Amino acid sequence: MLHTKKTGMITASLIGIMLLGGCMKGATETVKKEDNPLVSVQGYTGEGYDLPNGKENDKIAEASREKVVSSTEKFFLDTYKTNVKVHNIVGNKDGASVFVESIDEPRFHTFAVIPIDNKGKVRPEGIWTEEGQVELSIKSGLYAMIYEEQLKTLDTYLEGVVKEHPVVGKQEEAIQKTSSTGFTTPYYYISIAGKSLDGLYEAYINNPQKTKEEWQAEEKNLQASPEDFLITIQLYMKEKGAKPDQKIFDQMVADLEKMENLSPGSYSVFLNDNTINKGSANNTKENKLELNYPNEIKKP
Repeated sequence: MLHTKKTGMITASLIGIMLLGGCMKGATETVKKEDNPLVSVQGYTGEGYDLPNGKENDKIAEASREKVVSSTEKFFLDTYKTNVKVHNIVGNKDGASVFVESIDEPRFHTFAVIPIDNKGKVRPEGIWTEEGQVELSIKSGLYAMIYEEQLKTLDTYLEGVVKEHPVVGKQEEAIQKTSSTGFTTPYYYISIAGKSLDGLYEAYINNPQKTKEEWQAEEKNLQASPEDFLITIQLYMKEKGAKPDQKIFDQMVADLEKMENLSPGSYSVFLNDNTINKGSANNTKENKLELNYPNEIKKP
C-alpha cells in the first residue's frame, strides 16, 4: 500500500486492491480469456471496477440511480457546502459507493456510501462517508488551489516526460469512475496527512465562496513540514508487454530531486508496466519501479 504510514487518505476498507476472479479455476479447470483482470491502461475507463460482495447491491443501486444521484448531490451540498457530480455507482457489501467529483474549485475526487437495507431498498437518509475521507479530499483541493503556480511546474514537466518517452498516465474517465484520491490528475494525486490544513478546511466550510486569490493569500500562514503533503506520481509504460524502464525512472527521480519551484511536500514516484487491474483500478504487478516511503523526494 502506498505511504503505509499515512492511512487517512487511503480508504483500504472500501477502495483497497481487490483481485478479480480471473485466475480462479472452474470445475473444468479452464480459464476464459475474458476473465483476465489485467487490461492495458490506455483502454481502461473504469469498466469492471468492483467492490467485495457488491454485485447484488450494484444492481439495486443502478435501478434507483436517479434517487442515488440526487441524494448524494444533496448530501455533499448540505454537509460539505460543495456541488459535486456523480461519476459512478458501485455496489458494496452494505450498499453502494458513489464516486463524485467537485464541480468547482477546490477540485477533488472522493466518495460516499448510500445504504441498502436487507429488503433491497435504497436508504438515502443514511448516507455516510468514511471518517476523514471527504475532509482530506477537500484539503487536497485547497492545497492545489494555494500552490497552483508551483503545481504548473510539475504538470509541465510530466507532460514533457509523456511526450518524450514511451509512458502514459491514467485515462480521465478511469479517474472519474474509480478515484477517491482528492486532487487527482492523469499523472499524480495529492494526499494530506493527518490534521494538516484543519484550519483551512474549517474556513472553507464556513465560507465556501472564498476566492482563489484569498485562498492563495493563506500560503504565508501555513506552517507544515513536507511530510504533511504527499504527492504520488504514477506513470505506465506505453507499449503492451514493456517492462518498466529503469532509465526513464532514474531520469525522472534525478530531475525531480534537482527541480526548483515545486510545491512543498514528499514526492513518491512509481513507474508501472502497461497493465491495470480492472477490478481494483490499480497496477497489481510486482515489477513496478518505485521511490516511496521512507525515501521520498522532500521539497520544503
